[in-house]
Amino acid sequence: MGLPTLRGELTRLATLIGMGWLLLLALTVSWAVKHEIDDLMDETLREASEVMFGVLTAAQLTHGETLALPEVLPAPAHDERMVWQIVDAQGRVERRSHKAPAAALSTRSAVGLFDAAGQWRVHGMRLSPQGRTLYVAQVGRARVQSHYEAIGTVLLAALTVGLAWVVLLRRRVDRAMHPLEHLARQIEAYDPQRPATEPDPGQRAETAAISQAVIALGRRLGRRIELEQAFAACAAHSLRTPLAGMDAQLALALREPPANLPQRLARVRGALTRLTQVVQSLLALFRAGEAQRLTLRPCSLHELVPEIPLHGLQVTVEADANFDADPNLLTIALLNLLDNASRFEARQVRLFAAQQGRGAVIRVEDDGRGITPTRWAEVCRALAEGDVGPGLGLGLRLASLVAQAHGGSLHLPEPRPEVPGFAVELRLWA
Repeated sequence: MGLPTLRGELTRLATLIGMGWLLLLALTVSWAVKHEIDDLMDETLREASEVMFGVLTAAQLTHGETLALPEVLPAPAHDERMVWQIVDAQGRVERRSHKAPAAALSTRSAVGLFDAAGQWRVHGMRLSPQGRTLYVAQVGRARVQSHYEAIGTVLLAALTVGLAWVVLLRRRVDRAMHPLEHLARQIEAYDPQRPATEPDPGQRAETAAISQAVIALGRRLGRRIELEQAFAACAAHSLRTPLAGMDAQLALALREPPANLPQRLARVRGALTRLTQVVQSLLALFRAGEAQRLTLRPCSLHELVPEIPLHGLQVTVEADANFDADPNLLTIALLNLLDNASRFEARQVRLFAAQQGRGAVIRVEDDGRGITPTRWAEVCRALAEGDVGPGLGLGLRLASLVAQAHGGSLHLPEPRPEVPGFAVELRLWA
């Protein structure tokens, strides 16, 4: 059984509102119509009796004169909905319309509106002081029929309006749900690593808020994915040299006399310790928001350079200073920068360290073939945009992340044609 849908809930709500409104309207209008019709018909009876009173007065029937008139007055054939009687003081009918009952509607002289015999609505008027009374009456079923006709007409109109209202509400609910359905399809196709697939804000404030939240979440996820990819690449790059050294030590241990074995094993153990520290530093580097967990301590280039395998590079520390940094991470950054210099045919590398405010600037200069102005502009743009993707080479990418973990940045001085090689500055703000 699936979860309840917003569309179904809104549709049920719209239907209940429509039906409730219809019921309330029907009850209210029925009550109002019934009372209005009763008042109208009672007023008609009163007016009719007053007209009859005037006619009878003009005919001098109010004083008891005997005229040559039958008891039941003749009338053309018609459906008589209103009858009248003239009743004497003893309750005998003297005159009546042709469909009026032969028995008096009231045996006592009654004035005003009253119900008689369960089927008549009567209005009485006194014709003479002697007790002669005029009764004008209406058949009860005629009144009921009028009620039903009026109420039926009103209910039919209300039902038509109510149904139209329900249909309109349901259609409006469907239209209101379209932006959410469109957004759901866009979210389904959204790939955080492809900005072109980001969902658009739509035409509703609610969908715009959801879209922005999804985009923000997607960007965070995309950043984490990029960091994980960068971690995998950087870890492989940084661990390659220590593992190769361990393999070489073990290979030598197998060929040398047993007396040299403890020394070789000690070197392997030292390499393993160093490798563990490198892995821990890399994990701290790539965990979002955990830069403050770096192990900072006083460092210097003269302390760090001997830890780096040089592979034919001549490295000279031209200037040195004491500064706070994570030695493992900084060693990894320098190792990658020196590896880049070696791959770009450098033979000599000069290192400079200088304190600057609360931090330090470490400059690496080589005599390799350098970088073209176009490529330099691309790399600078990637650094400014915080790119951890392919916009940067692996070595520069890792060095930039190490600088950022120390609260600083990686800076590339603009190359000059007259000066060969390449220069990089690590700006650390510990």
